Amino acid sequence: MFSKLFPRNKIQPDQAGFIRRGLAFAVDAAIITVLSLLVYSGYAELKARLRHETSPAGQVAKTLSKGGNITISTETGISVEQEKKMALLDLLKGRIPYEQYQKATAMTDEEIASKYPKELAAASIEKAKEALTTSQRERDNAYNIIKEYIITLLYFVLFFRYGGRTPGKRLFGLKVVDLEGNQRLGWYQCFERAHGYVCSGLFASLGFWQVLWDRQGLSMHDRIATTTVIRLPEKPKEKKSKMKKSVKKEPKEKVDREVEKVVKEERKSQAENTKETDS
Repeated sequence: MFSKLFPRNKIQPDQAGFIRRGLAFAVDAAIITVLSLLVYSGYAELKARLRHETSPAGQVAKTLSKGGNITISTETGISVEQEKKMALLDLLKGRIPYEQYQKATAMTDEEIASKYPKELAAASIEKAKEALTTSQRERDNAYNIIKEYIITLLYFVLFFRYGGRTPGKRLFGLKVVDLEGNQRLGWYQCFERAHGYVCSGLFASLGFWQVLWDRQGLSMHDRIATTTVIRLPEKPKEKKSKMKKSVKKEPKEKVDREVEKVVKEERKSQAENTKETDS
């Protein structure tokens, strides 16, 4: 039943199967994810330095120079009293009448927190949500650009160009080859195949599943780049090792036979000598 629905059509006899190709692509996707995270962490660090954002150590030095008090705890981290009052007043802007806000400017941070707890709680929640959404959006956009448009393209294009084998395909003994018989894929052809993964991933990854019913067993990105994936023949490592062992054993056996012959001859000669002496 399954063979009738999904016949094993192949344009080449050594063409790779769907499962092996899927496993190789999963390994490549995991490697790309790790590389993207490493590159993004370096980008985030460089971005923070270029923006000249104050670090906790810089904040402490700045506060000590102004004569402010600093409290350090494992839960809240570093908090500065002078900045705490300004932060509370910023939260109260627009949430209480102007007259009350003017009175709050003359209060301490503890008095402000005790008098307007509900207003501060609501304002802090809204501010936290806005900060999370904006930072998450920036992070997602930067990470997606690094992963999809830089790491992924470079990864596939370079490996397809030089050898036609990504680490995942090398692990499962696969290789990307040209359908027209060229020994090496061209630069634009490699780019077409790498970009074709995006097209194959649309609509529940139908482009990848296409190999199951395609007349030539090709995926969408195979047809875009006029390529296919073949399974390389396994190297006869075991046969070579057996041949070497047999070759090594043969001279040893010959030597052992010769030694046995020599020992037998010596024993015979000794026996004959003993007979002559007895007689």
